[in-house]
Amino acid sequence: MIENNKKKVDCAVALSYALHSKAPIITASGKGLTAKKIKETAERNGIRIVEDENLTNILIHQEIGSCIPEYTYKAVAAIFAFLLKKD
Repeated sequence: MIENNKKKVDCAVALSYALHSKAPIITASGKGLTAKKIKETAERNGIRIVEDENLTNILIHQEIGSCIPEYTYKAVAAIFAFLLKKD
């Protein structure tokens, strides 16, 4: 058995989408304490949190204020569709 003793770093990325936008925008991102604060702010404001480690690992490297990369459109669209169904 192989074990990875590397500790995972908590990461968070916040997205927003305006109706006529080209793509969702990265509004916040961070690791560690910053990620914790992003999640706490979302919870305080009634914003649902979806955990997707692979997508977060991609989006965490993008600039705040930028559109998500095209190759993430399908994954993000699936999450948005899931959230809209819950409403």
